[in-house]
Amino acid sequence: MTSDARVRWPAPPYPYDLAETTRLLRTGGNDPTFRRLENGFRRTVRCPSGPATVEVRVCSDGGIEGRAWGEGAREALEYLPAMLGFEEAPWEITADPKIDRLAKLHPGLRLVNTRDVFEGLLPVILQQQVTWQEAAFAWRQLVETLGEAAPGPHSMSLAPLPGAILEAGIDRLMACGVNRQRARTIHEAAFAASRLERANELPTEDAFELLTSLRGVGPWTAGMLLGLRLGRADAVVVGDLHLPHMVCWALAGELRGSDERMLELLRPVEQQAFQVVRLLHAARIEAPRRGPRRELRFGW
Repeated sequence: MTSDARVRWPAPPYPYDLAETTRLLRTGGNDPTFRRLENGFRRTVRCPSGPATVEVRVCSDGGIEGRAWGEGAREALEYLPAMLGFEEAPWEITADPKIDRLAKLHPGLRLVNTRDVFEGLLPVILQQQVTWQEAAFAWRQLVETLGEAAPGPHSMSLAPLPGAILEAGIDRLMACGVNRQRARTIHEAAFAASRLERANELPTEDAFELLTSLRGVGPWTAGMLLGLRLGRADAVVVGDLHLPHMVCWALAGELRGSDERMLELLRPVEQQAFQVVRLLHAARIEAPRRGPRRELRFGW
């Protein structure tokens, strides 16, 4: 199983938690683009130089080993430290002592930046207004139907290209388990894919405006993409069913919250708002629930 490129980094200068940092890159347990390993993961990516399958493992001495297959193998490995943030310092959120203490309890957590706006947008769109199981099923069907076999011997798949989405059309997207509204949004995103990639270079506020200019992409979708896939610490997610309750419970001890109250509580840490959200998730903090337990719609 010889790889096309291989690199080994020494143990990061700071604590680093690879498993928690990359946890939300997987859309469902059967995601064809991501596979969890005992001490790492495999993920398929598209680079300007070509596609690749990347394998990342934590070594016994704390070092990190990367291997990759495919035309984009070397480029994919060159970007890994930035993508996974393992050379960054631990977060300090001094504006809120409670959250700063939480950051010190999880010093290895980082945000990821995959750089691929279109690929990151697809699974987030699929999670709009449905259960996590429905979104994960649709993602797997979409990738297996319209994606391509990934490089390497691992039987994984690449996410669909915009051209494949456009060629497939709305009806074929719906056959993958995507309802008509989300299928139209995915189709619109594929049509505007080149323009949307500009979000990588824009400040968060401008990137948010660019993303929400797309029909079917609202504040929830844009905020989730910016925070979960593009590494924006200052991304804010509004319009979620559960997130305001989690934040208001953690920061103010309030059982129920609203977007307005959540934003008020996050204002002192607004430049690190999504870091706060990830810390709360890493700590498995959630507000006590009334009535039967329901699945968080974005898989947390």
